[in-house]
Amino acid sequence: MEIFKYILYIVLGIVILLLMVVIHEFGHYIAGKILKFKIDEFSVGFGPKLLQKKKNGEVFTLRLVPLGGYCAFTGEDNADGTTIGKKSDTPSENNVDNTAEIQATADENSETVQSSDLPNASADSVVTKRNYLLFDEQKPWKRIIVFIAGPLLNFLSAIIFSFFYILIVGYASPTVNDVFTTSDGGVYNPFVKGDRIVAVDDREINIMNSFSDLTSEIQLGETVVMTVIRDGNEIKLNVTKKEIKVVENGEERSFSGFGFQTRYEYVSGQIGASFLYAVPITIKFSWMILGTFGQLLTGKIKLTALTGPIGTVSAFADIASQNWLNILIWLPLIASNLAIFNILPIPALDGSKVVFTAIEWIRGKPVNKKVENIIHFAGLVLLFGLVIVIDLIGLFSCG
Repeated sequence: MEIFKYILYIVLGIVILLLMVVIHEFGHYIAGKILKFKIDEFSVGFGPKLLQKKKNGEVFTLRLVPLGGYCAFTGEDNADGTTIGKKSDTPSENNVDNTAEIQATADENSETVQSSDLPNASADSVVTKRNYLLFDEQKPWKRIIVFIAGPLLNFLSAIIFSFFYILIVGYASPTVNDVFTTSDGGVYNPFVKGDRIVAVDDREINIMNSFSDLTSEIQLGETVVMTVIRDGNEIKLNVTKKEIKVVENGEERSFSGFGFQTRYEYVSGQIGASFLYAVPITIKFSWMILGTFGQLLTGKIKLTALTGPIGTVSAFADIASQNWLNILIWLPLIASNLAIFNILPIPALDGSKVVFTAIEWIRGKPVNKKVENIIHFAGLVLLFGLVIVIDLIGLFSCG
């Protein structure tokens, strides 16, 4: 029964990862629609087609491999630097405005006309006119919006997920479950069993500030004021971080602390707090993720500490099987992670494409497409290779 439950959580983890990718690609899709980009296909998954539907010239596809997806715009670059659907004799972007009247009469797709109908064309050439711009012919600022829209929608979804996490799960409120005694029978600090700690140095414990957050920087021997609820009354206690000695299984061990054992009770169901803290907690998650990337670059954490899709799904199944409510904290974390990761200027990701488009905007002309595509392709190969290596390391280390 437990194995069957674990497998269900594995499947759920894959579905959630796919959902995050679909949200990301839908951001690109929505921005493209608003800015009048022509879209060829919106695909959920990769590989062979399972289902396909065409509507208003756009193809919506469900594919076999549920680990990704894409939104394909008409005229996105091929790997060899050519452009999908672009004819060698098609008028350039500079000529689009000059041929506006002719293009306005074009049908939904395109039609062939004699070059004598178009300015700056030779007498015997034939061109294909169209009533839309290819992706690379769109204004740079429009393309930048489309690139950013994917991570942005991931971030907005993370805020929504955070709202439901705070509403349903809430935050951990620490309560004194047991008080440690000294060798002479006294106590380290004036706590009693049942005290619920609500603040440290007048900083309230809430979804943004956990008890561990507020006490992690307190040094040994330092005194702080902790506010507790005792028998319905609010009391302020002067407490000092001390070296605590306890005997367990006949052996003495010591650690720094305040002299009590804690249990946590979750405070949830607060709609006001959910609205108030949804954005700040999402920003906090994002900052944590950026901090992790920074520690990775500086060598403070090892590459093996990261996980790929397999490791992520496995970790999700582990925590979900412990308590299904853990899923609710997982959702904003994954959404924030995907938003931050994709906006980084790493080749093949949205952040890198924004950089190249911004350079084009500043220069007034694009970077050599073959060079740009080689860089993106190399980045994509390295990313896939890195993900595979990380997951393999995780699998072997588990074994």
